[in-house]
Amino acid sequence: MDQLSAEIDRQIELALKTDEIPTGEKREQPAQDIRLTGSFESNRGRLPMPITGPYLVVGEYGVHNVAGMKDVKQNNLGLDIQGNTGAQARAVFDGTVSSIFQQGKGQIGVLIRHGSYISVYCNLSDTRLKTGAKVKTGDAIGNIQTSEDGNPILHFQLHKESTRLNPSLWLKR
Repeated sequence: MDQLSAEIDRQIELALKTDEIPTGEKREQPAQDIRLTGSFESNRGRLPMPITGPYLVVGEYGVHNVAGMKDVKQNNLGLDIQGNTGAQARAVFDGTVSSIFQQGKGQIGVLIRHGSYISVYCNLSDTRLKTGAKVKTGDAIGNIQTSEDGNPILHFQLHKESTRLNPSLWLKR
């Protein structure tokens, strides 16, 4: 997890150096049942879950005790969301693909910029997106890789520039 965190931080630093923050972009109402208006920030608590189909949050944001291990804590920098077989990651808001990067074991991570906010989708097995692509709320980002126990688990993070945010405060659950 430390390697993933370091790679996400590196990708965000690169994005902050090279991406321009779009201003004054017109946003169309998404065609699907997801209805968001205004800026990313004005939709706090209303963003859709970044996964298709039924889901279960299996890892909450923050520092937690590790089950069965006395005095051992783990710091989760995002949310871990388990879906059904075939689940896909989906964009939580309109934006631009800022970075696509390789994680360990063939997994893919995708960063999407929404003005000064960045959403991060990790543990993907594939993506058809390219850097610079525009995405709309609800668009498919890629298939979520299945873990060793047979469950697809998406690791999702939110940042305002380089500051990590608690995704639970932003998502409609």
